[in-house]
Amino acid sequence: MISFEKIKEFFRSFNELKISWQIYSLMIFYILIMIATFVVNWQIGVLQFILLLAMILVFFININSFAKDLNHQSTKLSTTIDDVQHDSLFRSPIAAIIYDENLKIRWVNPAMQRIFGKQDILGESMIEVDNQFASFLDIPSDKKWHAVKLKDKHYKLMHQKENNSFYLIDVSKEYEIIENRKYDRVVFGYLLLEEYDEIVQSMDDQQSTTFDAEIVNELNNWALSYNIFFKRLSDDKFMLIFNQAVLETLEKDNFRYFDQLRERSFLNNVPITVSIGIASSLENTYHIDDLAKQAQLNLDLALGRGGDQIVVKVDEERARFYGGKTNPSEKRTNVRSKLVYQALSNLIEQSDQVFISGHKTPDLDSMASAIGILNIVRQFKKVGKIIINPNELNQDIQSLLAYSPNRLELNKYMIDIKQAQSQITDRSLIVMVDHHRPSLSEAETILENHRIVIIDHHRRGEDIPKQTELTYIEPYASSTAELVTEFFINNRLSNTNLNKFEATALLAGIIVDTNNFSQRVGSKTFDVASYLKARGANTNQINRILKEDFDDIIARNDLFAKTEYLGNGFAVSRGTNEEIIDNVTAAQTADMILDVNKVEASFVIYRRSENVVGISARSLGEVNVQTIMEQLDGGGHLSNAATQLEDKTVEEVYDLLKSVLFLKEEEESK
Repeated sequence: MISFEKIKEFFRSFNELKISWQIYSLMIFYILIMIATFVVNWQIGVLQFILLLAMILVFFININSFAKDLNHQSTKLSTTIDDVQHDSLFRSPIAAIIYDENLKIRWVNPAMQRIFGKQDILGESMIEVDNQFASFLDIPSDKKWHAVKLKDKHYKLMHQKENNSFYLIDVSKEYEIIENRKYDRVVFGYLLLEEYDEIVQSMDDQQSTTFDAEIVNELNNWALSYNIFFKRLSDDKFMLIFNQAVLETLEKDNFRYFDQLRERSFLNNVPITVSIGIASSLENTYHIDDLAKQAQLNLDLALGRGGDQIVVKVDEERARFYGGKTNPSEKRTNVRSKLVYQALSNLIEQSDQVFISGHKTPDLDSMASAIGILNIVRQFKKVGKIIINPNELNQDIQSLLAYSPNRLELNKYMIDIKQAQSQITDRSLIVMVDHHRPSLSEAETILENHRIVIIDHHRRGEDIPKQTELTYIEPYASSTAELVTEFFINNRLSNTNLNKFEATALLAGIIVDTNNFSQRVGSKTFDVASYLKARGANTNQINRILKEDFDDIIARNDLFAKTEYLGNGFAVSRGTNEEIIDNVTAAQTADMILDVNKVEASFVIYRRSENVVGISARSLGEVNVQTIMEQLDGGGHLSNAATQLEDKTVEEVYDLLKSVLFLKEEEESK
């Protein structure tokens, strides 16, 4: 006798089959056809109904057999699943471990036990078994595999926090293969002996021959010690070929050999410095000629940043910088200034209008340089406009513009970025002064697809516009105002010279950027200042422009009083997170802190606007604050740099700065 419960159990099992809905659909379709047949021809309909009853009868007679077969298949499938689960847990190469809330090991599979050999780990604390587990616990439960190291082997690890488990796959062989690839990957480089010709020319024949032999022999010994192929291409340039493993070794050591070489040469009164451009690729396929081109670009970048440094770039990653610990010596020539001026003149003549852009929140150097370039543009009877943001003008800029005897006429040449966007054409030229990074430019939104000229004195960064027609970056200059003034000095045949206001503005820019001729000053700086003075620059008026309000003095002294000495020559001052301070006050405070005993580098952290926190950095030359600021997306000079960070608090920026400074200390102590 077939019970109702047995029928229910059968249909419960049947309904779990994926094919059940198809069988139900066929039954419903058959019944619909049968009903339709009754309407058309009832005799055939009766036959179909009898057939349906016969199928139902057969089904009920054999339901026990059907249920038994269905249960047999389910049991067989369940057994197979159990076998697979058992194999995956006990025979799989994936090691598994389960721990409890107290971090004690509750269960491990054989693959995990094999990692620890005969050591009994069940019931033991994971941290006591191996302290590496402490770091594993911080790995997020993100369903991803993470590279870790355990018992001198390399694994991929997945952490399941919801069920307190770890899964590990041994990838030591794959890791070894990847490591061995480092010996196959070619690294290409160029090495340049800076100022080689000038040094040799100052020696007699015997001295120059001895010097050349000694320096080449020393570099050759260095190359041999690292298995580097070393080939001389010219008197001062060499080619380097080595592998990725050697590059990693050199980078771990921060290329210290070249710091030592420079120190030894200075002690011997032969101030030789070295710049190197290095390129490599981690792609499976690459071309040597592409590496050679990138190495040359990296060498140019090293020289553009002032020299005495190594630039390493791998594929599209950001360049890495080493060295750069010496102030650049004065290498500019009047010939180069004349050539740049001639190229600039040609570009201006080919343009319908020229847009001159300083950096955001301009200082006196930026504004004065723009005014000087505007004079040159007007000489060629071209339309020239200075792009400014009237809401971001400091007190000294406002004082300078107020001093202009033809202020209303000057205002006609100043526009904001929205006006520039509506007026610019395909034939327009953009001149970036006192900066070269697009993100810092007032003209940031119109730089793309337009011809660009860069005139700057900051050490060159990696971020530079691609459409530059002319790049004049001279880190050896005191200021951009100095570079612009040289255009006038070296081209005296110009029909129009500087007026008193323009000369005063340019001299003010130099005074501010050199901290009243006390920093980054060369002989050309005084030549330029003398020329500007002869053109009517009013130093009394500059003193009035640079005068400060009582509130500014109080703000600077308040910042100075908050200075904290971190040790190792580093001092940091922090403003409050609520108070907005202008960049001039911050920079002046950083200069003040340098006067304190034991301070080699000063940093002032301050809120510039509602969503921007800035750092103004200064040093006496022993510490390269440019490289420190570059790690925080900033830049500048060896002794004068800055950065701006968005959507962060003053405290967060302070923590970031400390982590960079302490990392620098660790690297230098190695």
